[in-house]
Amino acid sequence: MTPLRQSLIDECQIRGYSTRTRDTYIYAVEQLAKYYHQSPEKLTDEQLEQYFRSLSLERGLSCSTIHVQLNGIHFLYKHVLKRTFCIEVVWPKRPRTIPILLSKAEVKQIVAHCRHEKYRTMLKMYYGCGLRLNELVHVKVQDIDGARQTLRIHNGKGNKDRDVVLTMSLLHILRAYWHHFRSTDWLFFSSRGMAFKVGNTSVQKAFREACKLAGVTKKCSIHSLRHAYATHQLEGGMPLNQLQQQLGHADIRTTQHYLHWLPELNNGAQDLMADWDGVS
Repeated sequence: MTPLRQSLIDECQIRGYSTRTRDTYIYAVEQLAKYYHQSPEKLTDEQLEQYFRSLSLERGLSCSTIHVQLNGIHFLYKHVLKRTFCIEVVWPKRPRTIPILLSKAEVKQIVAHCRHEKYRTMLKMYYGCGLRLNELVHVKVQDIDGARQTLRIHNGKGNKDRDVVLTMSLLHILRAYWHHFRSTDWLFFSSRGMAFKVGNTSVQKAFREACKLAGVTKKCSIHSLRHAYATHQLEGGMPLNQLQQQLGHADIRTTQHYLHWLPELNNGAQDLMADWDGVS
């Protein structure tokens, strides 16, 4: 490991950044070094300016990917190399697009057509709690508090912990799952054994297969279940600040985006959760 890489890791650790953030920063710096076949320490401002322009003009990267790259490189020069740019860094404007929104009927069909009990339970929990995929796969048995009907999320986005409310229907589903699989550490463990958590790719694959079997043709991803949870809860009357807590948004303005995506008002996600007692 090079001293520069170690310094970058140390600076991330000092600030309490998550492993995922650290790894994205490292990747961004690696891409910069590969582009010039030179250490970032030796690059001139003119080279950096050319690289920033190449991200969108030559490589055609998405706006989100460019932001990730710029964040990592900016962190390196500001906090590790203690160097300021003498160039103007143009941050591309993020397009405001409405995500693919699933109806309650579509969510129910997708879950019902998930053929493996483990992944079916994971999809129910993903939707029933409005989780992120990385949060879901890191759930441990000890994170579930049945008496308080809560789920403790450790090191969510922004490296923050939070408690998420579990409905009684979902709690029953999780108890049935545990009695079947008898998880000891990771709630959803890998086929390699209980010592290993299930991988993100495996869950995404199960979701795509369930969509195909359910006949859902929308271009959605597993993250669409989180969007569905948020919109369905707002439709059901959940206060915005409570939804912010459930989703783990640092800024309530992020949660407010869902207000602009709402179709006609219906009942909330909790109604669908109650129906899942019959979905085995």
